[in-house]
Amino acid sequence: MGETLNGIDLEGFREALELIKADPEKVKAAPRSARIRWLGGFKMKVYTRDHVYIVDEPHRLASTDEAPTAVEYVVGALGACLATGFILNATMHGIEIYNMEVALEGEMENILMFFGLSEEGHPGFKEISAKLYVTADADREVLEELWERT
Repeated sequence: MGETLNGIDLEGFREALELIKADPEKVKAAPRSARIRWLGGFKMKVYTRDHVYIVDEPHRLASTDEAPTAVEYVVGALGACLATGFILNATMHGIEIYNMEVALEGEMENILMFFGLSEEGHPGFKEISAKLYVTADADREVLEELWERT
């Protein structure tokens, strides 16, 4: 492995960018897929790419609480996606990141619909907010601009 920045092999990263630039239409839509197997109760096993993970519900919903809920995975995945985008942009600009954390909070519009206890609104997220905490080798204004682009 050659030169790294933020734990990223810069040569490998440049090679990946060149492949993307060579055929951008091929990667533009970035298709993803998953297969979900029911394991009983509210527990599911998710297969995606070469990875497998469990989804479950908490004890208060008469489940085993052996894994995060699907909604918790969604919030975590969004946070990880934002963090990845920020690290990617910082690395492309030669900015060294010393420490970074993204905190997300979400509010559902009406979770009662999910349980069939209401007819109003929808059971999805009404809003999700994200906050970046970062220590880096760059001015605050530069970091804020990168975060806005993320």
